[in-house]
Order: sequence, then structure tokens, then C-alpha cells
Amino acid sequence: MEKTCILCDFDGTISKKDAIYYFFKTHCSDGWQKVENLWLEKKIDSKECLEREFELVPNLSQDLIDNYLKSVEIDENFKTFFDICKKSKIDIFIISDGIKYFIEKILEFHGINGIKIYSNHAEFVNGKYEFSYPYESSNCINNLGTCKCEVLNRMKKIYDKTIYVGDGVSDYCVAGKSDILFAKSSLIDFCEKNGINYIRYNTFADIKDGLFANC
Repeated sequence: MEKTCILCDFDGTISKKDAIYYFFKTHCSDGWQKVENLWLEKKIDSKECLEREFELVPNLSQDLIDNYLKSVEIDENFKTFFDICKKSKIDIFIISDGIKYFIEKILEFHGINGIKIYSNHAEFVNGKYEFSYPYESSNCINNLGTCKCEVLNRMKKIYDKTIYVGDGVSDYCVAGKSDILFAKSSLIDFCEKNGINYIRYNTFADIKDGLFANC
């Protein structure tokens, strides 16, 4: 039997909106958008962007973060999709250049547990976040905190087929490197411009129908 895994981006893919972006938009003091633009213009890397933006959150606390995370909505179809993957013995992973704690708590609030997450680590210490990047790579062309290409390459050594699901900027470098790519939003534009094959989706119901037609 062919061994298959699915790698999913989180922000804007599983979550309806970019959870970290809207956290900063809601809670940061003035200046965070300038930092965000420096990243978009590739003048700083995603790690520096993340750390500098958190420094601009006044009165940062674990309660502030957790209360915000409770408000983050996810694709209503994801839990069903995850359950079908488990039943079909297809391994599913989350791969994100966000924060593992954010992802774990959001999923927990929606009753979803047990997904392996490849993402940046952040620990709340003495009123601020301390960051570590267990999945960064010196070979990452975009110098991301989590090198998605590196994680995908690991999976290719284990699985016969890899499927990637994404939506935005942090997915550009990995686009076209999996056997099947599901794309939406700006990732579609990137694929069109670069001649990368993809399957368009809007929600995980579309992906379910594409992969599990009889479920």
C-alpha cells in the first residue's frame, strides 16, 4: 500500500485568518506594520520580524494571548478532514512559520488534538516571549524560522507520496516540491506565474472531495 502524508500550513489555511497577523493588528502598539513591511520587502527575516513585533505588544501576558486564541476561527471542515485522514491511515502534519503554542491552543479550543506540529517555539518568560527555531535550516533560501522545504524533504524519505496544502508567502518556496499541491489565495498567483501545477481549493471540504471522493 502506498504510504502517504499530508503537510498543511496553518495560518490562513487551517485558520480562517492569519492568527499571528491579527494578534499584532489587535494588540500591537504603533510601528508593527512597519516591521511587517520590512519582512515583506525581504529586508529582515521572519524570525526578526516575529521577535520585534512581539516587543511592540504592551502588557503582554499569557492570559492576553490565551483569550485572543480562543477567538480564532478555523475551517469548519478541518476536523472532519483530519478524522478521515486518521481512518484512512494517512498521516497529517502541520508545518508553519508561526508559533507552535498558538497552533496547539487554537486546535485544542476546537477539540482537535494529536497532530504533529513543525513550527517555531516560544516560551513566555518574565513578561516576554523567548523564541527558539528547532526547524530552521542554513539552506533555507528565505531564511524562515521553520524551513518547510527541509521538513518536506524529510517526509519524502519516509513516504511514497507527499501532499501539501497552503495559501501564502511562506508556502512559495515549498510549492511544486510535493507530489500534489492544494493552493488558494496568493499561492495560486505564485503558482500561475511560475508554472507550478496545483489544485485550487477554498475549504478542506474541497480537499476531502478531491482525495476521498467516497467519504
